[in-house]
Amino acid sequence: MSTVTPKGGEWNTGPKAGEKHTGPKAGEGNIGPEGGQLSTSPEMGKREASGIDWGLIGRQIVGILQLELRRNLFSRRSFALYFLAFAPVALFIIWTISPATRHFDGPSQAVAQVFARVFCGVGGELVPVGYLRVVIFLGALITFMSLYRSEILERSLHYYYLTPVRRWVLVVGKYCSALISACAVFSISTAALFILTCIPWGLGATTRYLFDGPGLSNLMAYVGIAILGCIGYGAVFLLVGLFFKNAIVPAFFIWAWEAINFVLPTTLKKLSVIHYLRSLYPIPLSEGLDSFVEVVAEPTSPWISVPGLLLFTALVLAFAGWRARHMEINYGGE
Repeated sequence: MSTVTPKGGEWNTGPKAGEKHTGPKAGEGNIGPEGGQLSTSPEMGKREASGIDWGLIGRQIVGILQLELRRNLFSRRSFALYFLAFAPVALFIIWTISPATRHFDGPSQAVAQVFARVFCGVGGELVPVGYLRVVIFLGALITFMSLYRSEILERSLHYYYLTPVRRWVLVVGKYCSALISACAVFSISTAALFILTCIPWGLGATTRYLFDGPGLSNLMAYVGIAILGCIGYGAVFLLVGLFFKNAIVPAFFIWAWEAINFVLPTTLKKLSVIHYLRSLYPIPLSEGLDSFVEVVAEPTSPWISVPGLLLFTALVLAFAGWRARHMEINYGGE
């Protein structure tokens, strides 16, 4: 049988007889607020005295990210995300070899009349069925709402809660992991759809449109809109997943609110994610039947839309962190 000998060959068994144990000096050997994390320098002692060790929180978020990314990208629940993102790509591949492409003069006209409609909404505002309104919306619903719901259904959430991790840190880590996954998948899918729209006119025409025309800037704008959609809808559905067991009713209500945005009063328009995303469209949609019933609001500047959406996301995440902090796990009702 082998024995473990401490470094130096001598066990530290506490103060010797006649010696007074005075404990650690100020700022040395203090146990941090998370428990189990020792500070060994006055700087760390000062951080812990303020109540938050940001270095520790950063390491915890990275650890949660590594674990959750594997679940979001390589588990069974990721199949629905991949299907939603790349099923339209398969349909566009069929469109590129169809005779319908002959009705357009080149990539610029095809992007303006086909891709813009498919991405933003095929039927205008009255029929909000498009990549942004349906695919990204449902992708955010599946990815972000399952962050807590799947853990509760699998009865594994308590393992996180038994670790010395603040619950708002867990919310941030889970949200960031789902956001990275969704943004990566939908950015690739959006770029693929855009390129496929241009491909029927050959590599030369596509290259000229992208690098000598407005193609590259339009592509980056649409990818940015997809990312912002994941940011906004993701925060909303993460919060919904902390309150509701069934996603159907709240998801339908949110989708309906986004769908009727064009008939809402000007003030209520600004409470919708799609209002800010619409102001970022690089190619404005032509007016259709919706122009007769639309309540016109002054377009929001991109310099206001993007910070406003990020502020909205931060507030929703703060509320989600508060909800997670006061949430009790009850597997019996699942």
